[in-house]
Amino acid sequence: MFKQTASTRKPKVRPMAFVVDLSAARHSRRRQTAERRVRAVLEDNRAALSRLFASGLIFTQKGSRAARELLGAHQGLLKVIDFLTRLGAEERSLDLRLKLRGEEIFEHLDAQLARTAQLTARTGEFLSGRGRE
Repeated sequence: MFKQTASTRKPKVRPMAFVVDLSAARHSRRRQTAERRVRAVLEDNRAALSRLFASGLIFTQKGSRAARELLGAHQGLLKVIDFLTRLGAEERSLDLRLKLRGEEIFEHLDAQLARTAQLTARTGEFLSGRGRE
């Protein structure tokens, strides 16, 4: 049998390695998660506003104040949803201003969601009769 020497060996062919940029995938997942969280809070907010209106308590002083606060929080979250939708549509061609604005929104999103949840809970207490006094 013929023994191969270093000069007669064929070089091993290695498959091409592809570089995958995971930052785009992380950014997309972060945006989708934030959008799901905001939509869930918006549904709770809508339900609380509907209960206020259906009970007739929206026509009292405390009820109208609670509704006004809920509507303000609701409007803020709708702006966030609009921005996240725009961000998702323009993911490929993000300019620096849009990217910085997105980071700013992500930083404040937890506080905004917590504030809205707190307002919704307060409205629930008001509707249950504990906050009517």
